[in-house]
Amino acid sequence: MINALYSYRQFILSIAFVMLLIGGWFYPPLGYFMVFCMFAAIAIGAVKGRKWCDWYCPRGSFYDAVLRRFSRNIAVPALFRHPLFRAGWLGLLMYMVISKLIPVWGNVYLMGKPFVLILTVTTGVGLLFGAVYQYRIWCMFCPMGTMANLLGRGKQQIAIDGDMCTDCETCAEVCRMQIKPFGYKEAGLVNHGDCLKCQQCIEECPTGALSDTF
Repeated sequence: MINALYSYRQFILSIAFVMLLIGGWFYPPLGYFMVFCMFAAIAIGAVKGRKWCDWYCPRGSFYDAVLRRFSRNIAVPALFRHPLFRAGWLGLLMYMVISKLIPVWGNVYLMGKPFVLILTVTTGVGLLFGAVYQYRIWCMFCPMGTMANLLGRGKQQIAIDGDMCTDCETCAEVCRMQIKPFGYKEAGLVNHGDCLKCQQCIEECPTGALSDTF
């Protein structure tokens, strides 16, 4: 289980996220925080893979702390992980941002509003699909997460001892990204770009077959 400190940090970030989302509609410059998050996800992704998406991302923390209580938490269809689907979302959001920024370009106050709009729309998408499928489904095709996936693939991987692994699938059951670490035991490393490096699979593995290489 996620320890108390981890849950507390997620709770605090969840509150901050809700305040940011609501506040942005009254004070558009708050939308610039989304730009910070975008660059942070990419920068950390280049070094540590999707570590930012673990609990540093306020929206990810919100989904963990709040949405998981209402989610059906069932298997996510493969479509949501497909490269073309993910690329399509990236292109759509880029178009939305650019088309909304052009009319207000140069107005520092109003230029934050397009980012608030994008944050609101994407959060709504995440809530809808997260309730129907699994609470972290947005993270499976989030454009920034996708870029962190590409930049960080092979960085700070989870190691798995094939001799100790019993295929109990506990690691897959606790993974918020629905990755199956036990399936990588022959390779010895969980080389999956969407791994959040949260180490929950390591903590829950009953045989101690999983360990970090950080």
